[in-house]
Amino acid sequence: MPRLLIDWYRSYGRGFPWRSTTDPFRVLMAVFMLQRTGVSQVMNVYDQFIQRYPDLASIIEGSAEELSRVLRPLGRVDRWPVLKALAVTLVKEHGGDIPDDLASLDALPGVGQYSARAVLCLAFGKPRIMLDPNSYRLLSRACGIVTNKARPHADVGLIERLDAVVPHDDPRAFNLALLDVGSTICRNKAPIHESCPLRKVCRFWVESAKTPQSVRVLR
Repeated sequence: MPRLLIDWYRSYGRGFPWRSTTDPFRVLMAVFMLQRTGVSQVMNVYDQFIQRYPDLASIIEGSAEELSRVLRPLGRVDRWPVLKALAVTLVKEHGGDIPDDLASLDALPGVGQYSARAVLCLAFGKPRIMLDPNSYRLLSRACGIVTNKARPHADVGLIERLDAVVPHDDPRAFNLALLDVGSTICRNKAPIHESCPLRKVCRFWVESAKTPQSVRVLR
């Protein structure tokens, strides 16, 4: 399964500007902006933000008014103070470097487990699963992976099991493929089976193919 996803991503993966870099600062800024925010909103902000704030020092030195204005299109007026605190903490506690271990990233203001894992994978190439609702839905349907937690990424046992299947040769492509296929193909309603790179190995597709269209129920 990992190879199917990686090959698919290399041909069809979405080309967002933050995906073309492994710079830890730029990756962290993108992950921070994407929290509870649509991709289209971040697209309208990311490049402008990086040009105006190319490093931690510029965020710390920037005025609250301007930082608030730049981030306002993201739709959360409370985001700029958290970003300021994040930049200050990185400078004071990590010498201005973005840490490359889960515990340190998770402890940063405004980061948390998912964002920490995303930075480890996308910036540092570490084989950590990035489990959000879209990637969980794909894995649940294709592989029968389930959790009784309301928030799958809070299921520590599940996360540890999934970490073990992330390929070490290209964890970025694997995780980004999970996100892209989960959000654009393996949709909550009306999944596009014909375009799915996992259709030949997907348990959900096999079950659906055996069930008359009139009685199929999506999970």
